[in-house]
Amino acid sequence: MKNIIKILSISLLFSTLAFSQSSYGSDLSATVAFPTGVNAEYFNTGYGAIGGFYYEMESNWRIGLTLGFIIATINGEEVNNYFQANQQDGTVQLDGSVSTIPILLSFKYVVPGQSLRFYGIVEAGLYVYWTNSNGSITYSGNIGSAPIDESEFSSEPGFALGIGTLYPVNKEISIDVNVRYHFVRNSGTIKVKYDYDNQGNYYNSEETVGSSHFINIGIGANWNFEL
Repeated sequence: MKNIIKILSISLLFSTLAFSQSSYGSDLSATVAFPTGVNAEYFNTGYGAIGGFYYEMESNWRIGLTLGFIIATINGEEVNNYFQANQQDGTVQLDGSVSTIPILLSFKYVVPGQSLRFYGIVEAGLYVYWTNSNGSITYSGNIGSAPIDESEFSSEPGFALGIGTLYPVNKEISIDVNVRYHFVRNSGTIKVKYDYDNQGNYYNSEETVGSSHFINIGIGANWNFEL
């Protein structure tokens, strides 16, 4: 009798594992990103794409990898106001962009259903920043000006929370509408190096502007395939 119970238990375990590994898939969404919170005024609305790969367990839990690329231009007027208020009477004329590359471990719970399906997202990982900036610093007191031409990578840990909706087109493809809020900071995304102070003395200082949280709204497609 004990052997029969053991056999049934093992069979049930393997059946559960087989059921939990029922499918795999990928998703890709075009997205619009809005900076929020501290430092949001230094960035314009961003655009890009977010997607990934996942493994579905128990038909409603999905674990996967999320990747993205979102580019936002720098708000030169606000950046100039910041540096002018914090450093000296000269001006900074800055143009450029900051590209955000999220690399996140993703957990998604999909509410079971036959038609419209809702889901929640929890993601965490690394946000890589690629900053490209160019322009010039004009010092006060007839000291002159200096060019700015920077291209730099940096990274910061962060996490995201989100919700979404899947609308099935057929057995394997669904329209995917999603919203994520990204909690991430960077203490030095935009950097400006000063060679002189207001009196013309050389002192080689650097001022920085960090990145902000952001909300992204995406629409795209989800592909799901049974094993």
